[in-house]
Amino acid sequence: MKKNAAFTLIELLMTISIIAILLGVALPSFSELLQRKKVDSNVQRLIQTLQLSRLKAITKNVKVTICPVNKSLNCVSDWSKGYMAFIDVSGDRQYNDSDELLYQFYSEDEKSILNWRAFGHKKSLQWRETGITNHQNGSFEFCYDGDSKLARGLYITKAGRVRYSKDSDGDGVHEKANGSPISC
Repeated sequence: MKKNAAFTLIELLMTISIIAILLGVALPSFSELLQRKKVDSNVQRLIQTLQLSRLKAITKNVKVTICPVNKSLNCVSDWSKGYMAFIDVSGDRQYNDSDELLYQFYSEDEKSILNWRAFGHKKSLQWRETGITNHQNGSFEFCYDGDSKLARGLYITKAGRVRYSKDSDGDGVHEKANGSPISC
């Protein structure tokens, strides 16, 4: 006679319960990881745009403007929806037919907030032909879903140096250039 091997109902329910408990513990951590990666990729995208723009300004000996943009490629005031970089032939900080578009990013993510604060309160950032900013230093601050632990900052000097925020006190929140925590 052949002996049948199988799970009992109690063994099956115990296995399913253990899997459910493990998933309940792992899924929130995975969600936090995805949010951190989304913020990091947004920061890296902006850093690359800044570096590309500065490089183009130097190598082509032109002014390059980065501004917040809407779907119609008009410079607006809300950086959260997206931004573009373009060779600004006229120097007016507005995208015109004579300008060359270098990069464009547009986002539909309602949880991501990007703010730019600059000396002179300009809504855009402009690189001069020498690779320095056009008399601007300022900061970009990212917030995601109102969570300060997901906040990040980029700080730009007049000389064109871009510095990334860091968590220097180990509390899980990045600090601004002056040492105070970035808040959302």
